[in-house]
Amino acid sequence: MALALCYAWAMKNAADRSAAAKKAAATRKRTATANRAAATRKANVAAKKRSASAVKAAVTRKANAAAAKRSQAAKKANETRKRNEAVKSGTTNTPEVTPTV
Repeated sequence: MALALCYAWAMKNAADRSAAAKKAAATRKRTATANRAAATRKANVAAKKRSASAVKAAVTRKANAAAAKRSQAAKKANETRKRNEAVKSGTTNTPEVTPTV
């Protein structure tokens, strides 16, 4: 009789342990899923920031290239204007270019 009671108690504990283990496994699974979801959200935010900064950098590069072109055009126009003024006034400040053969 004592053996039967002891065995029944052990079985109940085993069943409880099994139920607790199942519950703990389910909790671990939910926690792991939540952690993965959080990591995905974090990665998406970082990717969005990288994308935004890449777009901003591309716009800046475009603007800088356009500014450089304008600057070159202004320099060329200034040189041309000076040359034309020198020719018009009759004084040539531009040096003679002698071709070397």
